[in-house]
Amino acid sequence: MRRIIIALLTVGLVAATTVPLAASADRDDELVIGVRLSFVSGQGTFAACCAVNDSGTASVTVTPGAVRRNRLEFEAIETFVGSRGTFRLALRGTSGPLDSDIHVARGSWRAIGGTGAYDDFEARGRFTAVTNTRTGDLTAINKGEADDD
Repeated sequence: MRRIIIALLTVGLVAATTVPLAASADRDDELVIGVRLSFVSGQGTFAACCAVNDSGTASVTVTPGAVRRNRLEFEAIETFVGSRGTFRLALRGTSGPLDSDIHVARGSWRAIGGTGAYDDFEARGRFTAVTNTRTGDLTAINKGEADDD
Protein backbone atom coordinates (compact mmCIF):
# COMPACT_ATOMS: atom_id res chain seq x y z
CA MET A 1 0.00 0.00 0.00
CA ARG A 2 2.86 2.39 0.85
CA ARG A 3 4.41 1.81 -2.60
CA ILE A 4 1.09 2.53 -4.31
CA ILE A 5 0.67 5.77 -2.37
CA ILE A 6 4.25 6.73 -3.18
CA ALA A 7 3.71 5.90 -6.84
CA LEU A 8 0.57 8.07 -6.89
CA LEU A 9 2.29 10.96 -5.21
CA THR A 10 5.20 10.58 -7.62
CA VAL A 11 2.85 10.81 -10.53
CA GLY A 12 1.20 13.87 -9.09
CA LEU A 13 4.49 15.51 -8.43
CA VAL A 14 5.63 14.75 -11.92
CA ALA A 15 2.58 16.38 -13.11
CA ALA A 16 3.62 19.45 -11.26
CA THR A 17 6.51 19.77 -13.60
CA THR A 18 4.19 19.95 -16.50
CA VAL A 19 3.06 23.41 -15.67
CA PRO A 20 1.59 25.44 -18.52
CA LEU A 21 2.43 29.09 -18.42
CA ALA A 22 1.37 32.20 -20.33
CA ALA A 23 3.28 32.44 -23.59
CA SER A 24 5.35 35.49 -24.31
CA ALA A 25 5.30 37.08 -27.76
CA ASP A 26 9.06 36.90 -28.36
CA ARG A 27 9.41 33.11 -27.78
CA ASP A 28 8.15 30.06 -29.61
CA ASP A 29 5.37 27.87 -28.21
CA GLU A 30 7.59 25.23 -26.58
CA LEU A 31 7.26 24.79 -22.80
CA VAL A 32 9.87 23.15 -20.59
CA ILE A 33 8.93 22.88 -16.91
CA GLY A 34 11.01 21.47 -14.09
CA VAL A 35 9.58 20.49 -10.72
CA ARG A 36 10.93 19.27 -7.40
CA LEU A 37 8.47 17.84 -4.89
CA SER A 38 8.15 15.77 -1.79
CA PHE A 39 5.72 12.94 -2.44
CA VAL A 40 5.21 12.75 1.33
CA SER A 41 3.67 16.25 1.55
CA GLY A 42 2.59 16.71 -2.08
CA GLN A 43 4.21 20.18 -1.99
CA GLY A 44 7.15 21.63 -3.86
CA THR A 45 8.34 24.17 -6.40
CA PHE A 46 8.43 24.63 -10.16
CA ALA A 47 10.26 26.71 -12.76
CA ALA A 48 9.27 27.10 -16.42
CA CYS A 49 11.07 28.37 -19.48
CA CYS A 50 10.75 29.15 -23.14
CA ALA A 51 7.13 29.89 -24.14
CA VAL A 52 6.73 31.26 -20.61
CA ASN A 53 8.95 32.25 -17.75
CA ASP A 54 7.59 31.79 -14.23
CA SER A 55 8.27 29.97 -10.99
CA GLY A 56 6.59 29.33 -7.68
CA THR A 57 4.92 26.65 -5.58
CA ALA A 58 3.30 23.41 -6.72
CA SER A 59 0.83 21.00 -5.12
CA VAL A 60 -0.85 17.83 -6.36
CA THR A 61 -3.84 15.59 -5.72
CA VAL A 62 -3.47 12.05 -7.10
CA THR A 63 -6.22 9.54 -7.83
CA PRO A 64 -4.88 5.99 -8.13
CA GLY A 65 -6.20 3.58 -10.70
CA ALA A 66 -5.52 -0.03 -11.57
CA VAL A 67 -2.24 -1.86 -11.05
CA ARG A 68 -1.11 -3.65 -14.21
CA ARG A 69 2.23 -5.33 -14.87
CA ASN A 70 3.87 -3.90 -11.74
CA ARG A 71 2.84 -0.33 -12.68
CA LEU A 72 0.18 1.94 -11.21
CA GLU A 73 -2.16 3.86 -13.50
CA PHE A 74 -3.13 7.27 -12.11
CA GLU A 75 -4.77 10.62 -12.72
CA ALA A 76 -3.73 13.80 -10.96
CA ILE A 77 -4.57 17.49 -10.70
CA GLU A 78 -1.63 19.80 -10.17
CA THR A 79 -1.98 23.35 -8.98
CA PHE A 80 0.78 25.88 -9.65
CA VAL A 81 1.03 29.30 -8.04
CA GLY A 82 3.46 31.57 -9.87
CA SER A 83 4.24 35.28 -9.88
CA ARG A 84 1.79 35.87 -12.75
CA GLY A 85 -1.17 33.81 -11.53
CA THR A 86 -2.38 30.30 -10.74
CA PHE A 87 -2.98 27.44 -13.18
CA ARG A 88 -3.97 23.78 -13.04
CA LEU A 89 -2.99 20.72 -15.05
CA ALA A 90 -4.78 17.41 -15.48
CA LEU A 91 -2.36 14.47 -15.68
CA ARG A 92 -2.78 10.88 -16.74
CA GLY A 93 -0.03 8.28 -16.66
CA THR A 94 1.64 5.25 -15.12
CA SER A 95 4.30 4.82 -12.42
CA GLY A 96 6.55 1.94 -11.50
CA PRO A 97 8.00 -0.57 -11.18
CA LEU A 98 6.13 -0.91 -7.91
CA ASP A 99 8.60 -3.48 -6.52
CA SER A 100 11.47 -0.96 -6.70
CA ASP A 101 12.47 1.93 -4.43
CA ILE A 102 12.91 4.11 -7.53
CA HIS A 103 9.80 4.77 -9.64
CA VAL A 104 9.55 6.34 -13.07
CA ALA A 105 6.26 8.02 -14.01
CA ARG A 106 5.34 8.89 -17.59
CA GLY A 107 2.24 10.28 -19.20
CA SER A 108 0.46 13.27 -20.64
CA TRP A 109 -0.95 16.53 -19.30
CA ARG A 110 -3.25 19.35 -20.38
CA ALA A 111 -4.04 22.75 -18.91
CA ILE A 112 -7.50 22.93 -17.31
CA GLY A 113 -7.79 26.47 -15.99
CA GLY A 114 -6.10 29.36 -14.34
CA THR A 115 -6.21 32.91 -13.06
CA GLY A 116 -4.30 36.08 -13.85
CA ALA A 117 -2.01 35.67 -16.87
CA TYR A 118 -3.22 32.03 -17.13
CA ASP A 119 -6.93 32.83 -17.35
CA ASP A 120 -7.34 31.58 -20.94
CA PHE A 121 -4.17 29.52 -21.15
CA GLU A 122 -4.23 26.38 -23.29
CA ALA A 123 -1.35 23.92 -23.37
CA ARG A 124 -0.60 20.21 -23.52
CA GLY A 125 2.40 17.92 -23.33
CA ARG A 126 4.13 14.89 -21.86
CA PHE A 127 5.98 14.34 -18.58
CA THR A 128 8.61 12.06 -17.08
CA ALA A 129 9.37 11.95 -13.36
CA VAL A 130 11.64 9.96 -11.08
CA THR A 131 10.79 9.36 -7.42
CA ASN A 132 13.01 7.92 -4.73
CA THR A 133 10.56 6.24 -2.36
CA ARG A 134 13.22 6.01 0.39
CA THR A 135 13.71 9.80 0.55
CA GLY A 136 10.38 10.99 -0.87
CA ASP A 137 12.12 13.19 -3.44
CA LEU A 138 10.55 13.60 -6.86
CA THR A 139 12.17 15.31 -9.82
CA ALA A 140 10.25 15.81 -13.06
CA ILE A 141 10.56 17.42 -16.44
CA ASN A 142 7.57 18.32 -18.57
CA LYS A 143 7.75 19.29 -22.15
CA GLY A 144 4.85 20.58 -24.18
CA GLU A 145 3.35 23.29 -26.30
CA ALA A 146 1.29 26.35 -25.53
CA ASP A 147 -1.45 27.44 -27.92
CA ASP A 148 -0.83 30.99 -29.11
CA ASP A 149 -4.50 31.79 -29.81
